[in-house]
Amino acid sequence: MKFKRLMSVTATLVFLLGGATAVAQAPVNGGGNPGIVMAGSQNYSQLPEKARAFIAKHFKDIGIRKCEKYFAKGKYEVELSNGVDLEFNTDGNLIEIDAPGDMMLPVAVVKDMLPSKAYERLAKDGFNAMVESVEFNRGKVYEVELNIPGPDTYVFDLNGVFLAIED
Repeated sequence: MKFKRLMSVTATLVFLLGGATAVAQAPVNGGGNPGIVMAGSQNYSQLPEKARAFIAKHFKDIGIRKCEKYFAKGKYEVELSNGVDLEFNTDGNLIEIDAPGDMMLPVAVVKDMLPSKAYERLAKDGFNAMVESVEFNRGKVYEVELNIPGPDTYVFDLNGVFLAIED
């Protein structure tokens, strides 16, 4: 009997977790609640105000190509028409920004995203205009990827204290 119950619980978990990769669900019978949606397209106006303000400040003349909310991950992803990818948490705080190809991020964006001490270190080393991406990694460190040969990722703590250069 225990085996049968264990198999039943396992089958239920497989069924529930198997749906975690769903992108969106269409309404049943033309209306009503579609069920749990794990991720899906969002209207730009549904982004948190703080995220929209950041985009308006730094990318006001750039169109939005894609805007999605990932419910399970608790984040929004926005892709601009110039290829820049942004990720915001549910509060609208920028947690990652990535420029496409060999494009660099605007210096003003880098300065806004990083603690002043981290930005000053990049400027002192002559790299503040060579930033390809910035990631607020797991709420513990900032990882700044540069367009330079060799080790190209500066790591800073939450206060902007330089920790390491990684490859």
